[in-house]
Amino acid sequence: MGLFILGATKVCAPELTVNSRADVAAVGVGSAGIKIVSLLSRKQLFVGRFAYVSCDDGDFSTVDTKDTILIESPVDQKLTPAMVRGLALGSRTRIHDAVVGAKVVFVVAGLGGATGTGLAPVVASIARECGATAVGVAIMPFEFEKKTKFYAGVSLRRLRSSARGVVVIDNETLLRSSPEDTTLADVYDAANKAAVKALGSLLSGPAEGSRPVGLNKLLGTVLTEGYSLLGVSSSGTEDRAEDALAGAVVSLGELGDPKEATRAVVSMNCDSSLTAPDVGLVVDRVGSATGSKALDVEYGVDCSGTAQLQVSLLVSGFSSTKYDDYDPLAKVLGDRVLDDEMDFALPEGLDLLQPCD
Repeated sequence: MGLFILGATKVCAPELTVNSRADVAAVGVGSAGIKIVSLLSRKQLFVGRFAYVSCDDGDFSTVDTKDTILIESPVDQKLTPAMVRGLALGSRTRIHDAVVGAKVVFVVAGLGGATGTGLAPVVASIARECGATAVGVAIMPFEFEKKTKFYAGVSLRRLRSSARGVVVIDNETLLRSSPEDTTLADVYDAANKAAVKALGSLLSGPAEGSRPVGLNKLLGTVLTEGYSLLGVSSSGTEDRAEDALAGAVVSLGELGDPKEATRAVVSMNCDSSLTAPDVGLVVDRVGSATGSKALDVEYGVDCSGTAQLQVSLLVSGFSSTKYDDYDPLAKVLGDRVLDDEMDFALPEGLDLLQPCD
């Protein structure tokens, strides 16, 4: 049984209805975001538009160049998130053009490095300015990447402010469930593929042998007040339905208190051996398993997988998660804000250049 965790947050929002794939866009920001969105673009999802933003043109090797936005730096030095934002000021129009007209924009980025950390909140803000509902998908750093956790925590908080909802992928849980001899490159690759499988199960469109969750049901959960968490678990045992659900609930418990849950969407991915009693068991027991018996539960089924049942459980209503500790200053200040505007900077030397008249 494997565990994979995601989390999300949202401020209270009105009802949103989306009827066409053309109304939904996904933007990959930075290396991790581009890899995930590129893989999602090859699936039959309820997403009709894709775009990719990076400071490294090497990140675009697997995507259509017409959908790319390169943030160039004329100075060869290590960039900070603020520098990336400064360099991206000249690309705001291109980012605007990539998302304008969409009703929903998913902004996918790895937080901790310069590009995703710096630009994910900016892209979400531009999408919001265009009238879209922005949903962030943030990949958080591993526990051993301690130097990046503060940047990730600050960016996550800003992404929550810029977007209407945020889904957070917890890489650390995947690392703990990997074999001891797994290389770091393999872990990152597995994390990306796990993210794609989990997101794909929730964003899938109509297909033979499936009952998709539906984007509107997904948004109805993500866009409710408080945090939303997504726990994913798989099982191939005789009691796979019960075991997979239990694993998903355990993963949720590592991020927040499941008893706070108010709404849920559960997606099941298996092959044609998935029975109606299996589906009924998972849906019926979500409330009791989380300790929230009044839970409003929606569900979806995809029978294009394997005999191993994957349960993806998205639950909303959480007041806090472990990620609050990543930004200790915000935790100390609480609702008091000193200056929460995003800073913009230029690499050393560019600020000395004379303007072109």
